[in-house]
Amino acid sequence: MGVEKTVSELAEILGVSRQAVNNRVKNLPEEDLEKNDKGVTVVKRSGLIKLEEIYKKTIFEDEPVSEETKQRELLEILVDEKNDEIARLYEQLKAKDLQIEKKDEQIRVKDVQIAEKDKQLDQQQQLTAKAMADKDTLKLELDEAKAEVDQARTQVEEIQTKAEGKKGFFSRLFGAK
Repeated sequence: MGVEKTVSELAEILGVSRQAVNNRVKNLPEEDLEKNDKGVTVVKRSGLIKLEEIYKKTIFEDEPVSEETKQRELLEILVDEKNDEIARLYEQLKAKDLQIEKKDEQIRVKDVQIAEKDKQLDQQQQLTAKAMADKDTLKLELDEAKAEVDQARTQVEEIQTKAEGKKGFFSRLFGAK
């Protein structure tokens, strides 16, 4: 059996309230805790090392521990912390991958929308060009029709002038029409 301490013993050693220590102990991982013969929760050596780090106090200085054991336990704690950090970063990475997939899908949708707008714009430009050509054709037809009307007027005026020239002598003399 290794070095184990109850919450009450830890509170006395650290010089803090039992409740404060109990709150810290509740946050420790399950592998750092166990129940003793009386059913009381006790903190194992690995948990005690973590609490020493938190409180910056030595909890079991009266018990000799080899330097190698201290180093190994410290390395275990560091490895556990790094593994937790790796797991957290891996979860973040998965979340970012999902975000990127969503963005890629949104970009694909936008590409389809842009292609449709380009198609519509091209159709609009073709319709505008056709409308301009039709306008020019209609203008030419209108100019031709005006020319025909002007030509017909000219002919009518010529006929009227000739008809006036054939008036009788008295009509011309007295201005009767």
